[in-house]
Amino acid sequence: MSTVPAKPPRKRAQAMAQGRGAAERLVLPLAFDTAALVSARPLDDFLHDPTQLANGLLELHRALGSDGICVALADDFEYASAAGGPLNVAILTADGTRVAASLEACRRLRATLGDGAVLLAGLTGPATLAARFASDTTTAGAVFTALVKLFCEAGSDIVLVFESTAGDAATEDALKTATNIARFHRALACGLQPGGALPVPTLLALDAPPHPGPGLVLTSAPTAADADIEALRDWVAAQRT
Repeated sequence: MSTVPAKPPRKRAQAMAQGRGAAERLVLPLAFDTAALVSARPLDDFLHDPTQLANGLLELHRALGSDGICVALADDFEYASAAGGPLNVAILTADGTRVAASLEACRRLRATLGDGAVLLAGLTGPATLAARFASDTTTAGAVFTALVKLFCEAGSDIVLVFESTAGDAATEDALKTATNIARFHRALACGLQPGGALPVPTLLALDAPPHPGPGLVLTSAPTAADADIEALRDWVAAQRT
């Protein structure tokens, strides 16, 4: 009996984003800083250099065998050395910033991997941006949606929103706009806040038993720079089996 070959990861993500992927499944750890360990590079230099970042993330992806790669991760995503300055997209994405490095790494990885891997951008949500920069939420929402658009244009398939602060009507509108931007680019928008405006992926600890259901499966927390590569590989293998 012939079997239908599995869709490549990016095709699965696109089917999920378009509402055709109820049975699809994607597995990837929230591993970003860990790529510096694989590359044996100083973390700060690594995260500001798009060439090192793209190469290290690709090495990490191949070592783990996951369905995708985190190209940005807001948990420790230093939004520019602009902290304390104005909240402005041009400042956040200026040459030499971590945002600029992640965007360029995303473009390069998209060109290298094609449909063979999904690219996930973990971005700080609008309410948290407003609090971090002491900005009004309307400005923060506009900056957030601009960043979502930039990462989707660079080739991200999943936008994962990190929020640590309660929002308001302006930030809720920004999340809806981000969802529409992602959908236009055939990408998924999701968040980590149960009961929030965005769907929540399945989050599993490294020692959790395999989760058999469909959907996006992530590690329950971002991994540290010195994370155990073998433990991450075992988690991916267990969740993909």
